[in-house]
Amino acid sequence: MSGTTDRRSQTWSALGPAMVLPFAGALLYFVWLSEHPAARLIYGGTKTFTLLWPVVSIAFITRTGWPKVDLRSRTHWRALPWGILVGLGVGALMWALMATPVGEMVMTSAPKIRAKAQTLGVLEHYWTFALFLSLIHSLLEEYYWRWFVFGNLRRVVPAIAAHLLAGAAFAAHHVVVTTQYFPFGWGLLLGGLVGVGGVLWSTMYERQGTLAGAWMCHVVVDLGILSIGHRLLFGS
Repeated sequence: MSGTTDRRSQTWSALGPAMVLPFAGALLYFVWLSEHPAARLIYGGTKTFTLLWPVVSIAFITRTGWPKVDLRSRTHWRALPWGILVGLGVGALMWALMATPVGEMVMTSAPKIRAKAQTLGVLEHYWTFALFLSLIHSLLEEYYWRWFVFGNLRRVVPAIAAHLLAGAAFAAHHVVVTTQYFPFGWGLLLGGLVGVGGVLWSTMYERQGTLAGAWMCHVVVDLGILSIGHRLLFGS
């Protein structure tokens, strides 16, 4: 019994910082210190944390070991078409929303988004940035939020709670960003929809037994978002 309690305590010790720090970092680099030179350093530090914290946790806290991954397994390859199909469905829904009052609200925020993109130096290399975000950054998020955060939550709480908690933690730092560009209520809604996406991807991960489908869906959805971003920034 004590061994089980110790394992739960160790898991929560790894989960606590994992679920909170990306949100706290976003508040610092995107809100409180957004104009400070340290913002980029904090942003880089936050992303480095998401890459390394699972490694540190497995080595020194949970000591659960790394799973064996066989990239030749049909499990991964069978999940990819489903990921693409679901991603295209979500992308189509997003573009449909752009023809509603939601789209009108999003378009009114274009100057703010363009100004931030200009500050970050994104405009000159938009599609290079978009491809990096869609392919590489989405993989980092799936590794961190679905495999590590959701995977560890499944060890300590029921499945539904694990999906909801992981989705909420995933949404939190996105809410920080969306509420800076859109009216608070709309920003909260749009950021919350990211959490819905997180639940979708953790469900795919759990049912398919691989991150491949969730990652591919994430890639397609991000490309959809960034194609809408291109319309906001460049008018086409």
